[in-house]
Amino acid sequence: MTATAVPQAGITPKIPSLPEAKPETLGLSRLRLQAMSDAFKREIDKGTVPGVTVLVARRGQVGWFEAIGKQSPTSAAPMAHDSIFRIFSMTKPIVSVGIMALVEDGDLLLSDAVAKFIPEFANQKVGVVSGGKLELVPAKRPMTVQDLLRHTSGLTYENQGDGPVHKLYQDSRVRSRKISNAEHAALVASFPLVCHPARSSTTAAPPTSSAASPKSSAANPSARTSLSASSPRSRWPRPAFRQLRQMPAGLRSPSQPIPGPATRSRSSICWRSR
Repeated sequence: MTATAVPQAGITPKIPSLPEAKPETLGLSRLRLQAMSDAFKREIDKGTVPGVTVLVARRGQVGWFEAIGKQSPTSAAPMAHDSIFRIFSMTKPIVSVGIMALVEDGDLLLSDAVAKFIPEFANQKVGVVSGGKLELVPAKRPMTVQDLLRHTSGLTYENQGDGPVHKLYQDSRVRSRKISNAEHAALVASFPLVCHPARSSTTAAPPTSSAASPKSSAANPSARTSLSASSPRSRWPRPAFRQLRQMPAGLRSPSQPIPGPATRSRSSICWRSR
């Protein structure tokens, strides 16, 4: 991704200054913030990314704001605090935080089946190509809320392959802006999955699919985006602990492996861990 600086010629737009404070006064750890910054610097040195901007705010004040590296791999222009980026998929973190707020409040479990909230996702089939033909087989287990969050649902995009399932997406109204969230969810649910839920990781399956859920953040005014990674566990509501106890060990373990080296086929965008 390439960033660009705010144009300097003519009238430079004035950006209101944000209130700043020392990390310690906001309950942030300077050591951990510096560790994050150092991690980004290592990736820049390796050439993984040309540069980054990092801003961490809490309680309405900025506790950490850095511009590191360059704006482009082909330019020497340094990254700036006001560099402009073209970014995608910003509904995903918003919906994900809304879902985790509902988890925190005890309204749902990450292990809940998506069909519990969107019935159309019940009894889903997986599309398997055999002898050049598309065969449908029952999913080995239901798609869960967690699958939507970690891209292991088996859903895909029409532009992520040329297999039979992708063609079903291409020939549908899935990209139409004239249909509602509920209609979109029902349409996506009618397509076979490209892989079994949680068996492999896909590059699609956005958590925005859960927007049609009656318990999603969009439909539930009580869903608060108050979850904070820096909040001590002693301040979490009791439902959060109850859900941790109820959640299967395989889902709650922080050491659960991430899908490793992958292979890819023309008929599927499933990335299968070996």
